[in-house]
Amino acid sequence: MDHILVATDGSHKGRDAVMMAAKLAKAIDAPLTVLHVVAPGFSSATNGLPGSGRVFPIGNMIPGMSRPTELSHARGDGIDESALAVGKRIVEEARNEARGLGVENVSARLEMGDCAETVLETATEISASLIVVGSRGLGRLKGMLLGSVSKKVVQDAHCSVLIVR
Repeated sequence: MDHILVATDGSHKGRDAVMMAAKLAKAIDAPLTVLHVVAPGFSSATNGLPGSGRVFPIGNMIPGMSRPTELSHARGDGIDESALAVGKRIVEEARNEARGLGVENVSARLEMGDCAETVLETATEISASLIVVGSRGLGRLKGMLLGSVSKKVVQDAHCSVLIVR
């Protein structure tokens, strides 16, 4: 069965990627996983993230199995509250948008770590047959034709990658 992974950072290109992935998932009746990665550099309150690599499932990760919608973490574990709040909003909005376009099997994930590596690891974990990403996102070098995350994903993915411009 095909499984589509869409990574979004909440930028315009990221939202375009979610729309494209949702349309594809609906057309082929494939499960869709929406992923947002909180990068270590995004944390403003810590020097690095000791919780790097932790997964925060939101919504239904396994069809029929309910999961908590709230992120859980302990105080003092190095996770920046504002980064988590923004990430949670991004994946919830993307999941709702996909459902609004008629995709029934949508899961959302919020993870911490290196963006490209986390996208690649998640794709492998869920056996994605397609990864959808925006051509560039919220990075500092907006003039680049292809963002560094997109470029790394294209170079190292085990499956097909769709870059949305």
